[in-house]
Amino acid sequence: MMGHGHATMGAVGWLALTATTTGALGVIPMSPAEVAAGAVVTAGAALLPDADHHNGTIAHSLPPVSTVITRAVGQASGGHRHGTHSLLGVLAAFALAWLLAPVRLDLPWGLHDDFQFGAWLLIVLMVSFAAKALRITRGWRTSWAVAVGAGTAAVWFAPEQLWWLPLSVSMGAFIHILGDALTVQGVPLLWPWRPSPAVETPVWKKNGHFAIPVLGTAGSAREWVFVVALDLYLLWVLLESLAPGLVMDIAAGLSA
Repeated sequence: MMGHGHATMGAVGWLALTATTTGALGVIPMSPAEVAAGAVVTAGAALLPDADHHNGTIAHSLPPVSTVITRAVGQASGGHRHGTHSLLGVLAAFALAWLLAPVRLDLPWGLHDDFQFGAWLLIVLMVSFAAKALRITRGWRTSWAVAVGAGTAAVWFAPEQLWWLPLSVSMGAFIHILGDALTVQGVPLLWPWRPSPAVETPVWKKNGHFAIPVLGTAGSAREWVFVVALDLYLLWVLLESLAPGLVMDIAAGLSA
């Protein structure tokens, strides 16, 4: 699946589980602000498994930091679509976010005591990934400005509302794997164990990858239609979360 599709799936997954408006499940009900912020972070986290690709979308999201990170992750995980695209990779993403989110620092010059540096760093990285995948940012200057601005605003003005960060990061990583599993390439779900079937099928491949290839190859027309549908759902739920009844009012106005 392409970067835009991963980011959209991540945001949709978060909205479906946390929004309480019509069309959402509300399994983990949150405030509209948390729903919106979490959707952005999860969209970025849905690109996180591609940190194993030194020339992928997120490698260019926050240079030179993202370049260094993707090269290191790629070497540690065995290359693209290996360790980061497995259940173990999802667990590692959760553990990293869970350990990093509580880290606090006292900023110099009396700017801020007990600053949530770990949460800030997570948000900066995830926002930069999402912004790059959704083509909100282009050059490195706008990437840094948008990511640092969003991270600083979140930690500065709503530090008590960031408990959901580890959940968002791990959810995004899992949704990325699900998206790639819908393509013919599949994912090494059980990495580092890569069991080979006695008879290869589209669902279980000789290289140990698993797939439910309903979208065909990455970037296919089927994927495009799927992502457009997700975009429409995303817009609907987000608008209903922030302004209940707005969508229905717009629909009524158009039909009048």
